[in-house]
Amino acid sequence: MRKEILFLVFLIALVSQSCKKEIRSDSINQSPDANIINGKSGFDVASSHLKIAVVSDIHYMDPSLLTNNASAGDAFQNYLAADPKLIEYSDPIFRKVIADLKTEKPDILLVPGDLTKDGERVSHESVAHFLNELKSTGIKVFVVPGNHDINNPEARTYNGNNAFPTPIIQAADFTNIYSNFGYADAVSRDPNSLSYVSEPYSGLWIMGIDACKYEDNNDIAIVSGRIKSQTLSWMLDRLAEARQRNITVFAMMHHNLIEHYAGQSYLDPGYVVDDWQTDVNALIAAGLKVIFTGHYHANDITEYVNDGKKLTDIETGSLVTAPIPYRIVTMKNKDLDVSTKYITSIAASLPGGMSLASYSNQFLSQHLDGYFNYYLTNVFGAPTDVAAFAAPLYRNAIMAHFAGDEHMPPDQRKLIDQLKQISTDISAPVYSLWTDLGIKDNKTPIKIE
Repeated sequence: MRKEILFLVFLIALVSQSCKKEIRSDSINQSPDANIINGKSGFDVASSHLKIAVVSDIHYMDPSLLTNNASAGDAFQNYLAADPKLIEYSDPIFRKVIADLKTEKPDILLVPGDLTKDGERVSHESVAHFLNELKSTGIKVFVVPGNHDINNPEARTYNGNNAFPTPIIQAADFTNIYSNFGYADAVSRDPNSLSYVSEPYSGLWIMGIDACKYEDNNDIAIVSGRIKSQTLSWMLDRLAEARQRNITVFAMMHHNLIEHYAGQSYLDPGYVVDDWQTDVNALIAAGLKVIFTGHYHANDITEYVNDGKKLTDIETGSLVTAPIPYRIVTMKNKDLDVSTKYITSIAASLPGGMSLASYSNQFLSQHLDGYFNYYLTNVFGAPTDVAAFAAPLYRNAIMAHFAGDEHMPPDQRKLIDQLKQISTDISAPVYSLWTDLGIKDNKTPIKIE
């Protein structure tokens, strides 16, 4: 979670100042039954019943990258201390999701990025294998890259107490490995990024948006994202075409398009795309109504309204961060019914025989306490007693935001009010994290007319 929260504390003080050829759809040869849904051809937004699953921020690490009891070794434990995620259990967690989806039988699965821990080639190949299992059952799978997935210099294999670089992938490798999941049958490809449009059913487009900055990675993987101006122009052209042809468009992107709590782009920069307000206004005007995102590991839904038109950003939490959610979205009669499922058990032994829910919450809570204590004390010079008092408040607030449907308990409000008397700069982000922006996050209907 280092990258998910690294700047949250770092910018506390700001609170007070608060070349791919494009493929067109008429060049694609589709199979006769490619556009059959509910026993009929085509896709009528007013009458079709569609089931979409969303699984984000898998952060899968192939088990072969942990050898000689490396999960208990110094190098891997140091990694977790700086970036607390349930990486050690990413394999059984993802296997459980795959099994669940085979039972759920969605029509479509969307995976909005961070498929791997740090872009290891072997991890990508394993994820693609699992996704092909789903595709073989008839589920249409679509992916886009996240900031961890491509040209990541932080990829490691762990052996005992040590860590060593391991092979990674580049952009061309990503489209090859995941060719079955949006790229091979795209009806349009953006020549300036790994963005694409795919048509799972006649009259329905999935627009996968690549907003990552992997080409600029050097010593570390860049967390922030932006929609390139050329990519935005390509998106607007596709949306204009969709509107002219009466095609429904669902977009998917790793980074958030809209702020999910007040001041997010200032308090924790890198999780909402750069210049997001300009982008969202342009996309709303072009007719985009729904986008599925990830990146922040929070299960949160927010919306943005401009000139009477609304765009909803449905963010899905991470499989390696409590409460380990994924989404099931049912579309019927121009409505989306968004619900949340949770992974509560896996085929692995957990410390002390704990349940997955208990262990994942304890794991995150303990790591966040240490994390916030360290930064409040060592980065900002807060007195040790203030840091010790504030760190659990930060931990509780961000865990509530990760879970969604935040509601500040009276005891937390009392303690945060006390913190405010000590420092308004330190207390302000905690209030913001607890303040949901008015839309239910875990189960809610959304109109897309």
